[in-house]
Amino acid sequence: MIESGDGKGSKPVSYERIVFKNASEYHYLKIQLEFQEAGTSLNAVEFKQLIISALKRLHGEVGAALPVDVLTYEEKTWSAILRVPSRGLVKLWSALTLLGSCQNRKCAFRVIQLGTAEN
Repeated sequence: MIESGDGKGSKPVSYERIVFKNASEYHYLKIQLEFQEAGTSLNAVEFKQLIISALKRLHGEVGAALPVDVLTYEEKTWSAILRVPSRGLVKLWSALTLLGSCQNRKCAFRVIQLGTAEN
């Protein structure tokens, strides 16, 4: 037990963990892929495959099976809106964050916006 004060007649410090359950079934992420060098092209299929391979690299076959939907994709800016079940948000976000290369070029995903839709 942790005590506060000088140790003489001090009261124990207690901590309470509060967890809020999100009622939304899905989370939506607006993401953008940034390359260190210019000259890379990525179509929608390659973009989705990159996301799946990032999930597989970090979380294995279970991660690769996570249902991630690419709702929109802008090929010129490499930006997209993704939909993922709320239970898979942390897996997706961590996989995107740790991805470091695509087509042998250094890159990084940036999460620009996060949102939910109420049922």
